[in-house]
Amino acid sequence: MKQKFRYPIAAAILLWAAASCENFMDIHKEYTKGGEIVYSPKVDSTVFIAGKERILFRFWLYNSPNVESVNVYWNSRNDSLSIPVSPSSGYDSAEVILPNMREQSYTFDIRTTDNFGHKSLWTTNFGNSYGTFYESTLMERRIRELAVDDKNGIVTFFTGIEGMVRTEIRYLKKDGSTHIASTSRLDNVALCPGAQPGSGIECRSLFIPEEQSIDTFATAWLKHTDVFPEMFSYNRDNWKVIAVSDETASDGGGMNTLIDNNLESFWHSKWEGGSEPLPHWAIIDMESPKNIVKIETYRRNNNTNSKDVEYYTGPDPDPNASTWVKIGSGQFPDTNPPDTRQAILTINVDKSVNTSTGRYLKMVLPTSYNDPFTSIAEVYLYGN
Repeated sequence: MKQKFRYPIAAAILLWAAASCENFMDIHKEYTKGGEIVYSPKVDSTVFIAGKERILFRFWLYNSPNVESVNVYWNSRNDSLSIPVSPSSGYDSAEVILPNMREQSYTFDIRTTDNFGHKSLWTTNFGNSYGTFYESTLMERRIRELAVDDKNGIVTFFTGIEGMVRTEIRYLKKDGSTHIASTSRLDNVALCPGAQPGSGIECRSLFIPEEQSIDTFATAWLKHTDVFPEMFSYNRDNWKVIAVSDETASDGGGMNTLIDNNLESFWHSKWEGGSEPLPHWAIIDMESPKNIVKIETYRRNNNTNSKDVEYYTGPDPDPNASTWVKIGSGQFPDTNPPDTRQAILTINVDKSVNTSTGRYLKMVLPTSYNDPFTSIAEVYLYGN
């Protein structure tokens, strides 16, 4: 008796599956000729850093002790560079300069080769090279103002543009030598120590096209028509107000505000607990004798108390010393100018007056429009 096959549908499915698997394996036969493909480890990561007609290629390898070279290709793989390496089983990195890269954007293909001749799968990344075209787009930083004090030339710039790293200033010093000062893009003021008043400057600005660029691009040195003024403001950073006749420090800030570069603060004569009579006076230690050609005195903001002002220099800080020499005087108006709330008294010192009699300056306020009160915000001295 013949045995009948009880599951004809299941049998048909099995026969179809076997035939399909055979066909599926036929697809891979072409790629498995000669045995299984072995790949070298890929680079872990790569970066291409921009430069001036060159690019820095930096790469990392992880657990690749058998890798003997890293190969990088560009220009549709028509150009290449093979970089010998000796990695360990840990994390390693290396870098190399790709030279003679004309200015353009690049697509890079990277793979490794191990000491058995196996190649890795491809890795792709991108980088840029910069040159004369980029340089032609750079703009010199604009200058807002040139000033000078007895210690420094002071160059004030407008805000630097994106990509700017710093600005350099080439200038003439008082000893006849040439010096270069610099300031960053984030700082609008550059100090030029020992700058010669009346002399000019040359400037150039330095840029990077991308963050961490390996090369800096500079504009050409540009000679500016502006010059440092012949007359300069004395640097008062180390000056001290060593004595005053009297004060109300709680009103305005006290005697030290006379040289604090703040026109909102001021020295006010005494009025708490009783007022002191005129004249009021203040003595400033200038560190050394000064050749003074002009004095600017700023009265308290929105106030007209102070009237006459006298200035003296001398070698002795005693307010009653006989060695004080009067160098100039002037008078504030009884009203403030319409375009400001603060009057400025300018005293031009006569050339015949010897102001270099000592390191101390005495300011005397003998009169007031509101007797006996006076208040002064700031005192500036100029030389040439």
